[in-house]
Amino acid sequence: MGFGATSDRFTAVAWVVAAATLAISVALALCVLAMRWRTAARERARERFVAAWRPLMFDHLVGGKPVLPAVSPHDEESFLLLWIQLQDGLRGEARAGFNPIAEAVGARRMIHRRLEGRDALGRLLALRTLGYLGDAADYGEVLRYLDDPRPYLCLAAARALVHIDPRRAPDDILPRLAVRVDWPIPLFSTVLAEADVARLPAWLREIVPQLSVEKLVRMLPLVSIIDAGSAEDILRDLLAADGDPEVLCAALKRVSSPALAPLVRRACEHGAWAVRTQAAAVLGRIGALPERDLLVRLLGDREWWVRYRAAQALCSGRFGAADEIRTLAEQLKDRFAVDIIEHAIAEGRR
Repeated sequence: MGFGATSDRFTAVAWVVAAATLAISVALALCVLAMRWRTAARERARERFVAAWRPLMFDHLVGGKPVLPAVSPHDEESFLLLWIQLQDGLRGEARAGFNPIAEAVGARRMIHRRLEGRDALGRLLALRTLGYLGDAADYGEVLRYLDDPRPYLCLAAARALVHIDPRRAPDDILPRLAVRVDWPIPLFSTVLAEADVARLPAWLREIVPQLSVEKLVRMLPLVSIIDAGSAEDILRDLLAADGDPEVLCAALKRVSSPALAPLVRRACEHGAWAVRTQAAAVLGRIGALPERDLLVRLLGDREWWVRYRAAQALCSGRFGAADEIRTLAEQLKDRFAVDIIEHAIAEGRR
């Protein structure tokens, strides 16, 4: 009797648990379906908005005066995304042709509502829009976000500042770039490339001696956006100093001028194999016949990576035909040198 009652209670509990599990599963499935439906509905609404507004914007750009309908709150994000997307495809004065459209539909109201909100995407859209509007009065508002803890918002603010005032923006961006280790230098270099970077070479020369090895290596990609002469001078100083191998490697990666070939040749004799590797790779870009014997000698280096980069450089086409390079390698009487040349030749044929 007691056992039967206990068994009935366990059975009842099991049924309750099973029913609850089924109910939760059904609820989750309904939630997923609802989210998919809402997402699909938003996407369809966005496609309808773009289909209606894209012709209007292009008509306005070529001098027409189309009637612009009001933008509902639900479509504000779609409007800003489309407006920014079209601006991204324009250059120079053509960008200003879209500004009256933004002003006419109250884009500034949309911007300030998003800047005051907590939504990161909304702030990102607002900053991008302010940048393309290019109003100097907005510079201070955008500048506040250059100190945001989120790097992607800082990047959006930097891009906006460059569009608003390309001469002033580098003075605000560069000092922060040196201390914000979470900022990706290559992306910010792309942004700064659109600015007036006339002062950048002098700033780099001034700051380089003050930087640690880690920070110097991090900042070196900036030389890619300055004039070739200034970049060459900075790299020459770093290579001539024969400093930390990590700095030498970073500097060698940026070398593109044959005028630096003597320093690159010297780096081929460096005690650190990583430096020899980078130097061999550089000669594949800037080297000429006078460097061929040096590269052939590197085919016998004790480090595989040095031999590999030397072989790639020799097979780059700057130092002779493949058969000629193969003959030079065979003269070394070194099986590994011949193997690495054959490997590089095969890679070049792919």
